[in-house]
Order: sequence, then C-alpha cells, then structure tokens
Amino acid sequence: MSRVLTPRLLIPALVLAAAAGSPLVGMHGGTGQATPAGAGSSGAVAEPSGPPTAGAEGGGPVVLELFTSQGCSTCPPADRLLSELVRDGSAGQVIPLAFHVDYWDRLGWSDRFASSAWSKRQQGYAHALSGDRVATPQLVIDGRAECVGSKRDEVLRKVAAARAQPPAAAVGLAVDASGRGGARSRLRVKVSVRMLQQTSSRDLDLWVALTQSGFVTEVKGGENKSATLHDDFVVRRLDKALTLRGRAGAQRDKDLDIDVDPSWPLADLAVVAFVQDPSSLSIVGAARSTVTGQP
Repeated sequence: MSRVLTPRLLIPALVLAAAAGSPLVGMHGGTGQATPAGAGSSGAVAEPSGPPTAGAEGGGPVVLELFTSQGCSTCPPADRLLSELVRDGSAGQVIPLAFHVDYWDRLGWSDRFASSAWSKRQQGYAHALSGDRVATPQLVIDGRAECVGSKRDEVLRKVAAARAQPPAAAVGLAVDASGRGGARSRLRVKVSVRMLQQTSSRDLDLWVALTQSGFVTEVKGGENKSATLHDDFVVRRLDKALTLRGRAGAQRDKDLDIDVDPSWPLADLAVVAFVQDPSSLSIVGAARSTVTGQP
C-alpha cells in the first residue's frame, strides 16, 4: 500500500466497538482529506521556553496529544514530527503525549502500546471537536483544536495560536525516583495547581501521565510491514490525581506514588500533569518533568 499523508478515516461506530472489545471489520472509510475526530532527588525540570513561531510569546506550554498506531501507514511521519518538535528547541513550549489506539490491531499488526482506553479518549475528542469523525494520525492541541498530525505548517500555526493564550492554571510538578528498586518500583510525584483566572463554575480535573521514549520496533505485519519505527512520549499510564473548582484563586496539591516497571530506564521516562475541563475537554494549564532531571 502506498504511503500517503492524508488521514485514515474510521467509522465511529466501529471505533466504539473496538473500545468495547468487539471484532472490528470494514476498517477503511477512505483516505480523502477530512477533519479527523481526548520534592525529591530530581525535581521539576526548568526547561527552556520560547515560541516555535513568531507572535507566540508569553503563553504557557501547549499539550500535544497525538493519536497514532504502529499499524497505520500514515502515522510514522506524525510520530517523527512530534519528536522533532521537542528535539528542535521546543522543549518547555510543547508537552508531548503519544496515545496509541487499538482499532488498527486487527489488520495485521498488534501495536504493543495500544489501549482501548486511548481509543475511547480519542472518541471523546471526536464528540467535542469534529462531529464524531475519527482518524489517525490526529493531533489534539490543548484539547481545543485538532489537525492531521503530520502537517507541519498547520501544526506549527496551531501551536503558536495556543501559545499566545495565557494559561488559566499554574501547575507545579516535582518527581523523586529514589523509590525505585526491587521487583516493584515507584516514582514519588508531587503535583499542585492554582487557578489564575475563572474558567468554569464546575470542577476541573488534574491528570498525571507517565510517558516513555526511545522505542525501536521492527514491524512484521500490517501496513508498515518491514518498516523500523521509532516511538517517543508513549503514554504508559494516565491517572486523575484530583479535582478543583474552576474559579480564580482555587488551589490544591497532592502527593502520588506511580508504579513503574523496574526495567524501564529512568532516562526515558517523563511525568506530565495537566488541568482539563471534563465538559469542554479544554486544557488550561500543564507541566512536564523528565524523571532524571534532563531535558
């Protein structure tokens, strides 16, 4: 199959079936252009900041959620772009999260990072942003906008627009890895949030994600058969840490223990915390810390 950079459309009902564990058939809905369809030994990293494009000065970091799959031939360019955005000087400006969806797994290659929970999260964004249409690769920017994840110019424009908006919440994050060792390992994480301005009369959620980078996979089936794929910022777990009111001045903090596999190298791990409105799915503040204290 030829590798084009148009998004791969999926029928929403089939995506829901996949999330529920039902067999998935009739995968392809077409490849036309369309809008696709959610303090310890090493504290929080003070990463360099600055706009990816002109005119974005003053904003907080932008959370980029890439919905991707190792079974999709149009996803590797988006995976590479997400890595490049951080490697090419945007660390601290963007906060990357790669959610591997599971609805491609029945077409010749099972993505070892895929989860039905991530497919369900993407479906939530479909309801909120794009009329229930779902595609890969999809990039969601701060929970408020989306685009095809491999379209560099559009991605940069939307990141710049998001960076121009001041964050409504200040998020603090510190990670202590001293609890690692033995058959079970854990990271001690302290998170805090303070609302800088009113965003909602309802509660907001503070989520904490653990990501891992540096994966190399030789694909032996499906659309990417014989390809060697490189995956960064793969979401290993996502947990809701707390809720707080969406009014100015509200604040909360919490200490968490995050269990991790002891085989995962510390240098490949990062912790992300972000505040999200569960109704609109807008993200109003975020922070990221690598576990080892390196960018």
